[in-house]
Amino acid sequence: MSEKAKLSISLEAELGAQLRAVAAQRQEQISTVVSQALVDYFASEERRLDGLAAMAEYQHEYGDFTAEERRAASERVGEIMGWSAGAERQSA
Repeated sequence: MSEKAKLSISLEAELGAQLRAVAAQRQEQISTVVSQALVDYFASEERRLDGLAAMAEYQHEYGDFTAEERRAASERVGEIMGWSAGAERQSA
């Protein structure tokens, strides 16, 4: 069994209520839901930082991104994340 760290945190009341509701729905303890959320967050953050490092390495080798490249990348990310108007039309 892995070692556990006991922490005490404070959350906004609404966030705490959502956490309790999710834990109840999953029939899991709150600590299990929080632990999984943190695992997911840290994995996502690692991918984000890896992406930033890759972009910095690319720019170091080939020069700064152009305004057009930045615009195209922003649009693509918006489509992937569902933030852009184009993505909203596709999913409607």
